[in-house]
Amino acid sequence: MIRDERGATVIEFALILPLLLMALFGLIEGARLVWMNQALDQAAYSTARCRTIANTACDSAAKQIAFAVQRAKANGVTLNPANVVIDPAATCGGSSGALLVTLTVSFASPAGKLLPLPQTVRGRSCVPVLPKV
Repeated sequence: MIRDERGATVIEFALILPLLLMALFGLIEGARLVWMNQALDQAAYSTARCRTIANTACDSAAKQIAFAVQRAKANGVTLNPANVVIDPAATCGGSSGALLVTLTVSFASPAGKLLPLPQTVRGRSCVPVLPKV
């Protein structure tokens, strides 16, 4: 007796499709998470550097926060000024007297219920403050 196997491929594809879609969307969300982390790290580094080279655009705390928000926006990330923390007397890597800039944003992902993704993304930069000569 010859069995009719028409439609078996469609059934197999229907069984595998949810796993393929979950892997695809997981890859997309993971890449978006890495991109957002990199954008925040870059904005934090730019802000710390602006402050340490005595740029007039960063000569006050309010200007430093505005600069960080602007740099994050230039990188495609909307940053609330309340989520910018600047510590002018931090200890980083065992060295005291460093400037630490921390930027934090929430990461709302549609795949967050299916994948273990973080709820917040943080960018940090710590640079030594050189004495003025």
